[in-house]
Amino acid sequence: MKKLILTICLITLITSFAFLGCNTEKKSGKPGGPNEMELSVEPGEYWLVKMKIFIFKINRTPQMAAWIENDNGSYVSTIIVTNKNAKKKWLKAPKEGRPEALPVWNHKIQNNTAQIDSVSAATSKGAVDVQIDNSLINGQEYNVYLEVNHSFDYNDTWTENNSGVNGQPSLLYHAKFIAGKPGRTDLVPIGHGSVDGSNGNIFREFEGITNALNIIKEAYIK
Repeated sequence: MKKLILTICLITLITSFAFLGCNTEKKSGKPGGPNEMELSVEPGEYWLVKMKIFIFKINRTPQMAAWIENDNGSYVSTIIVTNKNAKKKWLKAPKEGRPEALPVWNHKIQNNTAQIDSVSAATSKGAVDVQIDNSLINGQEYNVYLEVNHSFDYNDTWTENNSGVNGQPSLLYHAKFIAGKPGRTDLVPIGHGSVDGSNGNIFREFEGITNALNIIKEAYIK
Protein backbone atom coordinates (compact mmCIF):
# COMPACT_ATOMS: atom_id res chain seq x y z
CA MET A 1 0.00 0.00 0.00
CA LYS A 2 2.83 2.38 0.91
CA LYS A 3 4.52 1.60 -2.44
CA LEU A 4 1.30 2.41 -4.29
CA ILE A 5 0.91 5.75 -2.47
CA LEU A 6 4.58 6.62 -3.14
CA THR A 7 4.18 5.79 -6.84
CA ILE A 8 1.05 7.99 -7.11
CA CYS A 9 2.87 10.87 -5.39
CA LEU A 10 5.83 10.59 -7.77
CA ILE A 11 3.55 10.56 -10.81
CA THR A 12 1.68 13.61 -9.51
CA LEU A 13 4.95 15.46 -8.86
CA ILE A 14 6.33 14.68 -12.34
CA THR A 15 3.06 15.71 -13.98
CA SER A 16 3.06 19.01 -12.07
CA PHE A 17 6.58 19.85 -13.23
CA ALA A 18 5.70 18.98 -16.82
CA PHE A 19 2.60 21.17 -16.64
CA LEU A 20 4.60 24.08 -15.23
CA GLY A 21 7.21 23.63 -17.93
CA CYS A 22 4.55 23.77 -20.66
CA ASN A 23 3.00 26.91 -19.17
CA THR A 24 6.38 28.64 -18.98
CA GLU A 25 7.11 27.84 -22.64
CA LYS A 26 3.78 29.27 -23.77
CA LYS A 27 4.32 32.50 -21.85
CA SER A 28 7.75 33.08 -23.35
CA GLY A 29 6.34 33.55 -26.87
CA LYS A 30 8.33 34.05 -30.10
CA PRO A 31 11.49 36.18 -30.09
CA GLY A 32 10.80 39.69 -31.34
CA GLY A 33 7.05 39.55 -30.68
CA PRO A 34 5.01 42.33 -32.25
CA ASN A 35 8.07 44.10 -33.68
CA GLU A 36 8.83 41.33 -36.18
CA MET A 37 8.65 42.45 -39.81
CA GLU A 38 8.35 40.33 -42.92
CA LEU A 39 8.71 40.78 -46.66
CA SER A 40 6.08 38.96 -48.73
CA VAL A 41 6.27 38.45 -52.49
CA GLU A 42 3.24 37.08 -54.34
CA PRO A 43 4.04 35.46 -57.71
CA GLY A 44 2.43 36.84 -60.86
CA GLU A 45 1.39 34.92 -63.95
CA TYR A 46 4.93 35.17 -65.37
CA TRP A 47 6.71 33.93 -62.21
CA LEU A 48 7.11 30.44 -63.70
CA VAL A 49 8.28 30.21 -67.32
CA LYS A 50 8.33 27.04 -69.39
CA MET A 51 11.81 26.26 -70.71
CA LYS A 52 12.78 23.38 -72.99
CA ILE A 53 16.02 21.49 -72.35
CA PHE A 54 16.52 18.78 -74.95
CA ILE A 55 13.18 16.92 -74.88
CA PHE A 56 12.26 18.05 -71.37
CA LYS A 57 10.17 21.06 -70.33
CA ILE A 58 10.85 22.63 -66.95
CA ASN A 59 9.39 25.55 -65.00
CA ARG A 60 12.05 28.24 -64.67
CA THR A 61 11.82 30.59 -61.69
CA PRO A 62 13.13 34.18 -61.66
CA GLN A 63 16.28 35.54 -60.08
CA MET A 64 15.54 37.81 -57.14
CA ALA A 65 17.19 39.94 -54.46
CA ALA A 66 15.73 42.17 -51.77
CA TRP A 67 17.71 44.52 -49.56
CA ILE A 68 17.43 47.43 -47.15
CA GLU A 69 19.00 50.89 -47.28
CA ASN A 70 18.81 53.62 -44.68
CA ASP A 71 17.11 56.94 -45.31
CA ASN A 72 20.37 58.34 -46.74
CA GLY A 73 20.57 55.59 -49.37
CA SER A 74 23.39 53.63 -47.72
CA TYR A 75 23.23 49.83 -47.90
CA VAL A 76 22.16 48.15 -44.63
CA SER A 77 21.57 44.45 -45.34
CA THR A 78 20.24 41.89 -47.80
CA ILE A 79 16.94 40.24 -46.91
CA ILE A 80 17.09 37.43 -49.48
CA VAL A 81 18.93 36.61 -52.70
CA THR A 82 18.71 33.61 -55.03
CA ASN A 83 21.54 31.09 -54.86
CA LYS A 84 22.93 31.60 -58.35
CA ASN A 85 23.55 35.28 -57.70
CA ALA A 86 24.89 34.73 -54.19
CA LYS A 87 27.30 31.95 -55.15
CA LYS A 88 27.95 33.10 -58.76
CA LYS A 89 27.35 29.55 -59.97
CA TRP A 90 25.90 29.96 -63.44
CA LEU A 91 25.95 27.42 -66.23
CA LYS A 92 28.43 28.56 -68.93
CA ALA A 93 29.05 31.96 -67.36
CA PRO A 94 32.24 33.95 -66.66
CA LYS A 95 34.02 33.65 -63.31
CA GLU A 96 32.34 36.83 -62.05
CA GLY A 97 28.95 35.23 -62.66
CA ARG A 98 26.20 37.22 -64.32
CA PRO A 99 25.98 40.68 -62.71
CA GLU A 100 23.49 41.72 -65.43
CA ALA A 101 20.88 39.40 -63.89
CA LEU A 102 20.51 41.63 -60.81
CA PRO A 103 22.81 44.59 -61.57
CA VAL A 104 21.53 47.05 -58.98
CA TRP A 105 21.89 44.56 -56.11
CA ASN A 106 25.28 43.33 -57.40
CA HIS A 107 26.71 46.84 -57.36
CA LYS A 108 25.23 47.56 -53.90
CA ILE A 109 26.91 44.58 -52.24
CA GLN A 110 30.36 44.81 -53.83
CA ASN A 111 31.92 45.84 -50.51
CA ASN A 112 29.30 44.15 -48.29
CA THR A 113 29.47 40.42 -49.02
CA ALA A 114 29.95 39.01 -45.51
CA GLN A 115 26.26 38.37 -44.85
CA ILE A 116 25.22 37.07 -48.28
CA ASP A 117 25.57 33.29 -47.80
CA SER A 118 23.29 33.33 -44.76
CA VAL A 119 20.37 34.86 -46.70
CA SER A 120 20.74 33.00 -50.01
CA ALA A 121 18.03 30.56 -51.08
CA ALA A 122 16.57 28.80 -54.08
CA THR A 123 13.71 30.71 -55.69
CA SER A 124 10.38 29.37 -54.49
CA LYS A 125 7.81 28.21 -57.03
CA GLY A 126 5.18 29.81 -54.81
CA ALA A 127 4.88 32.82 -52.54
CA VAL A 128 7.96 34.10 -50.70
CA ASP A 129 7.76 35.17 -47.05
CA VAL A 130 11.00 36.10 -45.32
CA GLN A 131 11.64 37.75 -41.97
CA ILE A 132 13.52 41.06 -42.02
CA ASP A 133 16.65 41.53 -39.91
CA ASN A 134 15.41 42.51 -36.44
CA SER A 135 18.48 44.66 -35.80
CA LEU A 136 16.72 47.60 -37.47
CA ILE A 137 16.02 50.53 -35.16
CA ASN A 138 12.33 50.80 -34.30
CA GLY A 139 10.81 54.12 -35.38
CA GLN A 140 13.52 54.78 -37.96
CA GLU A 141 12.66 55.09 -41.67
CA TYR A 142 14.26 52.70 -44.18
CA ASN A 143 14.07 51.88 -47.89
CA VAL A 144 13.43 48.39 -49.15
CA TYR A 145 14.25 47.37 -52.73
CA LEU A 146 13.30 44.23 -54.63
CA GLU A 147 14.96 43.29 -57.94
CA VAL A 148 13.67 40.47 -60.19
CA ASN A 149 14.73 39.10 -63.56
CA HIS A 150 14.13 36.20 -65.94
CA SER A 151 17.00 35.16 -68.20
CA PHE A 152 16.33 34.83 -71.97
CA ASP A 153 13.28 37.06 -71.52
CA TYR A 154 13.19 38.37 -75.08
CA ASN A 155 10.51 40.50 -76.71
CA ASP A 156 10.29 42.86 -79.70
CA THR A 157 12.28 45.57 -77.91
CA TRP A 158 14.79 43.53 -75.94
CA THR A 159 16.15 40.99 -78.42
CA GLU A 160 19.00 38.50 -78.42
CA ASN A 161 20.99 41.00 -80.48
CA ASN A 162 20.78 43.92 -78.04
CA SER A 163 20.34 42.33 -74.61
CA GLY A 164 22.61 39.28 -74.41
CA VAL A 165 21.19 36.45 -72.31
CA ASN A 166 19.04 38.85 -70.29
CA GLY A 167 16.28 39.82 -72.66
CA GLN A 168 14.16 42.29 -70.70
CA PRO A 169 16.31 43.86 -67.94
CA SER A 170 15.76 43.41 -64.22
CA LEU A 171 12.81 45.25 -62.66
CA LEU A 172 13.07 47.26 -59.44
CA TYR A 173 10.38 47.62 -56.76
CA HIS A 174 10.65 50.02 -53.83
CA ALA A 175 8.95 51.21 -50.65
CA LYS A 176 9.77 53.34 -47.62
CA PHE A 177 8.84 51.88 -44.24
CA ILE A 178 9.26 52.62 -40.56
CA ALA A 179 10.81 49.77 -38.58
CA GLY A 180 8.43 48.28 -36.03
CA LYS A 181 5.39 50.18 -37.28
CA PRO A 182 2.29 47.94 -37.52
CA GLY A 183 0.46 47.51 -40.82
CA ARG A 184 1.33 46.85 -44.44
CA THR A 185 3.46 48.84 -46.88
CA ASP A 186 3.32 47.96 -50.61
CA LEU A 187 6.37 47.97 -52.87
CA VAL A 188 5.78 49.60 -56.26
CA PRO A 189 7.73 49.24 -59.54
CA ILE A 190 10.10 52.18 -60.11
CA GLY A 191 12.20 51.18 -63.13
CA HIS A 192 14.75 48.69 -64.43
CA GLY A 193 18.44 47.86 -64.10
CA SER A 194 21.28 47.96 -66.62
CA VAL A 195 20.74 45.28 -69.28
CA ASP A 196 24.47 44.50 -69.51
CA GLY A 197 25.28 44.80 -65.79
CA SER A 198 27.87 47.54 -66.38
CA ASN A 199 26.45 49.78 -63.64
CA GLY A 200 24.06 49.83 -60.70
CA ASN A 201 21.81 52.61 -61.95
CA ILE A 202 18.02 52.46 -61.81
CA PHE A 203 16.51 53.58 -65.10
CA ARG A 204 13.17 55.05 -64.10
CA GLU A 205 11.16 54.00 -67.12
CA PHE A 206 9.36 50.95 -68.50
CA GLU A 207 9.68 51.49 -72.24
CA GLY A 208 9.70 48.14 -74.02
CA ILE A 209 8.96 46.18 -70.83
CA THR A 210 6.08 43.73 -71.35
CA ASN A 211 5.49 40.42 -69.56
CA ALA A 212 8.35 41.08 -67.10
CA LEU A 213 5.92 43.37 -65.27
CA ASN A 214 3.88 40.25 -64.49
CA ILE A 215 6.67 38.30 -62.76
CA ILE A 216 5.38 39.72 -59.46
CA LYS A 217 1.73 40.17 -58.60
CA GLU A 218 2.45 42.17 -55.44
CA ALA A 219 5.12 42.65 -52.81
CA TYR A 220 4.77 44.23 -49.39
CA ILE A 221 6.22 44.59 -45.92
CA LYS A 222 4.01 43.68 -42.96
